[in-house]
Amino acid sequence: MVILLFEPWNLGDAIIAASIARLTPDRIILACNSRWHEVLQLASNGSLNLLPLDLPYVWRTDKKLFSLGDAISTVTALKSDTHHITEVISIRGDIRDWVAAHRIIRGATFNFSGWLPFCARKLSLFDLPFKHGYLGVRNRYCAWAKAVGIPFSSLERACLAHPEKQENAPVVIHVGAQWRSKQYPHVGELAALLKKAGNLVEILAGPRDQLPSGISDAMVQRPAWPELVAHLRNSRCVITNDSGPMHLAAYLGCRTLALSRCSNIAEWLPPGVTALSSPSSPRGYRPVAGYWSDQILSGWPSPVEVMGSLRP
Repeated sequence: MVILLFEPWNLGDAIIAASIARLTPDRIILACNSRWHEVLQLASNGSLNLLPLDLPYVWRTDKKLFSLGDAISTVTALKSDTHHITEVISIRGDIRDWVAAHRIIRGATFNFSGWLPFCARKLSLFDLPFKHGYLGVRNRYCAWAKAVGIPFSSLERACLAHPEKQENAPVVIHVGAQWRSKQYPHVGELAALLKKAGNLVEILAGPRDQLPSGISDAMVQRPAWPELVAHLRNSRCVITNDSGPMHLAAYLGCRTLALSRCSNIAEWLPPGVTALSSPSSPRGYRPVAGYWSDQILSGWPSPVEVMGSLRP
């Protein structure tokens, strides 16, 4: 029996699914956007069974609703693949994924869940019971483990393997975020406090990431995938916002502190990662109003609070 995890969306989504796929790579294929394949194989030492899944509707600038686009190559790859996929699984609850999966894959059963969380994220009415605490928010790592039938304890063991690091290993702050609203705005002050406490500090960003106020390009490294994986693996601790780098650091077994303000970190938090959230963070599925914007949000945890949350 071969299971295909259908996850065409962002890096963080792909890494969450990869955390499950790496537990039984002989029977699980992860279908995700091909731009994430390099970093996933680097992080997993080439152990993942990956399939390209490049669907145009996942990008904000080229929606083409229900078009398969470059995913036609996935159809070709499946026809020549010796594996027989018996089940296709998704936890996102997006009807576009359901339609695309049925067009691409034949002769399998489809286990698609997450419809209520997806509706709650999009519509305030559906989010009310989660916002007011009558219903709990589903963690995506738990959801994937449940959908595949893998004990969550197995996932926890894989994510909690923190290798011992030398005391002089650097503390890495990754400022990457697609939107400024998700970016921790007090990086300069936090870096200064860390250095004052005797830490070596490295500030990382993605190739096109905007930088927080007070941080110049001269203060930041923008590593390519191989160098990024090496930086994270060699770190003593990683501090990041709720983002792809947070999931990557957790996947690599790094000691990680996640800072959250504009969405409920409970939905996204990897096993073994410490979260420090603003009291103003949402309790349900819907993010704050300025989530998809470059608005710089107030109310983040202070650098002093971050320092107090770091593990010894």
